Amino acid sequence: MKNEVDYKSATKVKPLEVPPDLVAPSRDDRFAVSASGSASRAEFDRSRSDPRRTDQPVLPAPSGMRIERQGDQRILVVEQSAERLWPIVRQFWLDNGFALAVENPETGFLETEWAENRAKIPEDVIRRTLGKVFDRVYDTGERDKFRTRIDRVAENRTEIVISHRGVMEVVTSAVVTIQSTWTNRPADRELEAEFMRRLMLRLGADQTRAQALLMQTATTVAKAQLVKAGETSVIDIAEPFDRAWRRVGVAIDRLGFTVEDRDRNKGLFFVRYRDPTVEQQRDKPGFFSRMFSTAKPSESVEQYRLLVAANGQDAVRISVQDKNGKPVADTNARRMLSLLFEQLK
Repeated sequence: MKNEVDYKSATKVKPLEVPPDLVAPSRDDRFAVSASGSASRAEFDRSRSDPRRTDQPVLPAPSGMRIERQGDQRILVVEQSAERLWPIVRQFWLDNGFALAVENPETGFLETEWAENRAKIPEDVIRRTLGKVFDRVYDTGERDKFRTRIDRVAENRTEIVISHRGVMEVVTSAVVTIQSTWTNRPADRELEAEFMRRLMLRLGADQTRAQALLMQTATTVAKAQLVKAGETSVIDIAEPFDRAWRRVGVAIDRLGFTVEDRDRNKGLFFVRYRDPTVEQQRDKPGFFSRMFSTAKPSESVEQYRLLVAANGQDAVRISVQDKNGKPVADTNARRMLSLLFEQLK
């Protein structure tokens, strides 16, 4: 995998439409390298020389690092404070060729811009003959972005989770001119593992130890159950709160829900969700103008609270509430719960 990842030479792409149920968090324009959501080499180099950047942070010692696996999820546990790790992780993504769309130290959240993995373009005879001058005519038809969660679990202990989201270009019409749009593709677990490996190397682990940590046996995860609870539906998982909280957080990131805030003590994720059926009835703007717009959320974007609550001994119940904390069973809530269940089952 390590030879199949190259985002530094990502090129500009034409505006395309984003799947209607994807909502982007608000972004900080100070950290936008490219309006296209991918960074050219020159743009990337300019971002590295930005005088607003702080000096390279001191790296932690290689000891005190481990991987905890829950099913297909990997959690990097580092015996360092979240404050010390934040600038290191932030710089890690910049050095791997990504622009940052969102960064929020208060909630421990980083999200990259959409980018293209140029390593997926084959080195055929034509490409080698034309050289890199005409490299921009090649396109993989895929885009990736990554979310990173940095959770403080103790004074000097931090959990880091990397989750991937991918879209692929699909031709919708070729009658007169070729028309296309983006559609979701499954999260790439190998890409998540590769960037976790690279992050461990950045934090001081050697190649052998990093690979060994990634390959350790995963623990079995409890099966989720979608059940009725009065007029609403809920998800029940027979495992302790800490493990369930992790799983739900990763599932939310892989689905691309917008997390505005979270409160681990209360078991709450504050999210926004766009109803795709409403958006499909509108003239949708271009892919990147929509993803990076600073306009206020449209009327179809609703605010919800996902509650992860203890449900007996070593079990939790996940429910959807409205922004005021009341149980809700509208179409959006049912769809959100169904998507979560598909990730957790």
